[in-house]
Amino acid sequence: MDENLLYPLQLLDVRLYEADIERIDAEPDQESDVGGPAEEQVPAPRLTVHVGIQRHDETRRASVFLTTEIEGPDPEAPDFRLSVTIEGLFDALVDLVEIDSSVWQEFEDTSSVSLLWPYVREVVHSFTRRMRVDVPVLPTLNQLTLQRVAAGEHEA
Repeated sequence: MDENLLYPLQLLDVRLYEADIERIDAEPDQESDVGGPAEEQVPAPRLTVHVGIQRHDETRRASVFLTTEIEGPDPEAPDFRLSVTIEGLFDALVDLVEIDSSVWQEFEDTSSVSLLWPYVREVVHSFTRRMRVDVPVLPTLNQLTLQRVAAGEHEA
């Protein structure tokens, strides 16, 4: 791989690939105090994230599927379940076989997640607001912490 190449994979496009939303035991006319008093403590929802990569060697592209699942707002007695998959289409500036396995691992663990996470945040925020469910906005990611978690140096 060319030493002058800053990074071999570039984000081309992002799309909402799949979404599944389930309201649990909620009444249709139930009112919710979205954006209520600041002093109320909203429980942290249960959040899981999965990353999958599909390589398209013939076109020098890769699809990254970032799936986020949330149960909340109280994970012990959730009002809703939400599963969102965002697909990021990446273009390789070199043949995919030229990309070192360590670069692929870093891409899967850190770079792809960092690039797609803002889209996940926006979709989750939009869906939960429209459902009138009090869920804190998903946090932004600290890439250095994400790298440490991927390397197993820090508890998630």
